[in-house]
This record gives sequence, C-alpha cells and structure tokens, in this order.
Amino acid sequence: MDIYDRAKESADDYLKAIFILSQDNTKPVRVTDIARLMGFSKASVSRAVRNLLCDGRITLTPNKRVVLTPKGLDEAKGVYEKNKFFKNILVDAGVDDKTANDEACRMEHALCTDSFEKLRRLFNGTKQEPCE
Repeated sequence: MDIYDRAKESADDYLKAIFILSQDNTKPVRVTDIARLMGFSKASVSRAVRNLLCDGRITLTPNKRVVLTPKGLDEAKGVYEKNKFFKNILVDAGVDDKTANDEACRMEHALCTDSFEKLRRLFNGTKQEPCE
C-alpha cells in the first residue's frame, strides 16, 4: 500500500468519525470528540482536520466546530455505508462484534464503489442477470 492509499484511508476514517458524531444534531462536533472516538491525540486530529479543510471536505464554524461539506458528507456516507454493510455480514456470520468492527473497517477501504455496489446487490438478492 502506497502513501496515497494510506492517506485516503485515514481521511475516510476521519470523515466516517465526523459523520457518526454529527448524527446527534444536538451537539456540534469538536476536535476533542473526534479524538476521543478514534483514540487519537488532539494534535493528530487537528492535523487531519486541517487536511480535510484544505481538501474542501469540511468547514469550521467560527467557534471551531467541524461540519462536513456536501462533498465530505457524500464521501462520509459512502464509507459509513460500506462499514455497516460489512460489519452486518460478519456479525450475521457469527463473528464477534469487536472483530467484525475491526475487520469491517479494513474491508471498507478494500473495494471500489462499483465492486461494493455489485456485492451489495448480490447480498440484497438483486443480482442483475446478464442480458441475452
């Protein structure tokens, strides 16, 4: 895995964390919330937030709250959806919750969107038959 792939995975993980935290609309997302959820230092999260800000995936409010942009929200939803899909399959197969969570996190990065959509259709019973 090259440095670009690791950076993409890291950005995806941060976007997913921000998305999860933003689901509770009653409180704004702070760097400390992200650090706590991910188990990283505030300094590491601050660097990642700066990168996401430069990439146009998040904005910061005047009081330093993190908000996903439409671009960031779209990417975050995609990563979150992949994660939940793989975790559910693993749990349904009998894998314990922690292992399923850890492995789903790795699996969410392994497939392109097209491959994921095909797998999702297959598992949802909507496999498309080839045209004759």
